[in-house]
Amino acid sequence: MTHLLASIGVFSSPVARFLLLAHLMLCVFAIGVVTHHWRHLLSRDVSGARLAKFARWMAIAYPLALLAGVLIYPTYNVMIRKPPIGVLEAAAPWAVGLFEIKEHLGTIALVMLPWLVLSANRYGGLNRIERTSYHVGTWVFTIFVYFVFVTGALVAMLKCY
Repeated sequence: MTHLLASIGVFSSPVARFLLLAHLMLCVFAIGVVTHHWRHLLSRDVSGARLAKFARWMAIAYPLALLAGVLIYPTYNVMIRKPPIGVLEAAAPWAVGLFEIKEHLGTIALVMLPWLVLSANRYGGLNRIERTSYHVGTWVFTIFVYFVFVTGALVAMLKCY
């Protein structure tokens, strides 16, 4: 019981609000980088150097956003999701399920990231099949990151009401 109370004391403090804000800002940064990477990939005169630059930024932004999310996960789990304090499981079980899907897709996106960065770094040397798989992989990664962002924002808004 004292462990639970210590967790509540630490994560109900302004530190939790700061971590949530840092997580939000890192997520917005990651969305921006992913969007710019995808936009450059769709352009007719795609530059391998530009793709590599944005892929490297994705390799920085996405894991940092994920790390900030990991740091605030205990707050979500104790204060918002699970009883006796959290009420999200009882009030909106669909949101908890959506959050779990978000976590799985976010992990898959993290696992895809090294391949995307390596492929972007050698984009000029990729053959047609490799370029096609890179385009499809980037599209899937972008969709996953957007889903993670929107779902996280939705669950964060639900906990406020």
